Amino acid sequence: MTGDGYAVPAALRKGHLVRRQPGSRRAPMRVTSRAFEAAGLPVPEDRSQWNIYRLTRCQGEPWSPQIDRHIARFGGEYLPDPGILCADCDVTLAVDGSVWLDGVRWLADAGLAVGEILDLTQFLAVPTPGDPDRRHGPGWHLWAKQDPDYPIRFGALSRCPAVEIKRRCTAPGSPGYRPRHVPDQLSTIPRWIAELAEPPREPAPTRQGGGLGNTRNRLEGILDRLTDAGPGDHRNDLLHWAACRCSEMIAAGDLDNATAEEVLYRAAEDNGHVAKHGVAATLATIASGLRTAVTV
Repeated sequence: MTGDGYAVPAALRKGHLVRRQPGSRRAPMRVTSRAFEAAGLPVPEDRSQWNIYRLTRCQGEPWSPQIDRHIARFGGEYLPDPGILCADCDVTLAVDGSVWLDGVRWLADAGLAVGEILDLTQFLAVPTPGDPDRRHGPGWHLWAKQDPDYPIRFGALSRCPAVEIKRRCTAPGSPGYRPRHVPDQLSTIPRWIAELAEPPREPAPTRQGGGLGNTRNRLEGILDRLTDAGPGDHRNDLLHWAACRCSEMIAAGDLDNATAEEVLYRAAEDNGHVAKHGVAATLATIASGLRTAVTV
């Protein structure tokens, strides 16, 4: 618990939360069809979508003492306000269970190489429990504000896949995710870390072609559908579908492969696919879909 007795730190309470189903590691809390009717929303035909994520139109719920109590007992996902990010530093385990790559140690070494020190008290620092099934040891979630003068690329660092910049992940205060250091206010992410993450790639120019209509509008529609998908929405199938649609635009000459990979990965990071399946599996799904391109 934090100093005022709540599980979620005060510095993050302006964000939104997706309560987790009791007894589940990932699934959002289930709701009844009446909850959709009471909210004036159509009831999804797929019962797997009868959950709090869909009920809130993929926005989550604002923090409240009642929701905080649920997070403390069962956990949830944190969806921050724009301008807040998390540096997820994993410990990657080898097949024999030994440490292969320690993300926070790599980040500390990268800082020393440019004359900087990684100080965990600069962040809202949350130790993470790890997941042996995914060959991840205990690591850290380091929450900070974005640097408004330096846009940042989300996803795994190109130089170290064990360090990933995320917009959303397990809510601090969830079981196994108790904050170790809680500042009164979030600090801005150090510039040297933002530079390691690199700025976002510029989208490739798009054009009319292949009878596909405006490529930019089509791509935005695909990415919106992918980003809005939550737990229970078959995100892996949807990611493959989105990659297949991008492959059609690549084949028509309306999109380049590197941009497709970048925007698909970013959407998969936003909807939690990367957090659930990992970087390698996400990239494999994207690559599989992009290979379906047919020469025209």
